Amino acid sequence: MSDDARDDRPPRTTAEWWTFAVSLALVAGVVGLVVLSWATGPSGPPVLVARPSGPVVLEGGHYRVPFEVRNDGADAADQVQVVATLEFGGEVVAEGEQSVEFLSGGETEKGAFLFRRDPTRGELTIDVASYAVP
Repeated sequence: MSDDARDDRPPRTTAEWWTFAVSLALVAGVVGLVVLSWATGPSGPPVLVARPSGPVVLEGGHYRVPFEVRNDGADAADQVQVVATLEFGGEVVAEGEQSVEFLSGGETEKGAFLFRRDPTRGELTIDVASYAVP
């Protein structure tokens, strides 16, 4: 572009300058928030909690026990192993195991265990057994 073409343009209007200033402020604000979030964001190990999440339902000869596993920590967990144990009179009569592939901080996943015996008549324990660090 030649210098003559620049001289032919009219000067910027007040509205253009205001639009430029507001746009610049918005971009600077977003960049600042991203940096602040990165610098002060929570960190720490996963805190995994598993528990039954609904009523036991008899379906097709099996008792379905819905559960949820939640990561209350900040860091993610990989290959989360959830185990369920059903005991009657102190004797383990059934066990189940589920694997949740990935659970980020604050995330919840749901699933279900199936038992042949009624878990409401025994002692059911659902817990997290292990996880890997991604």
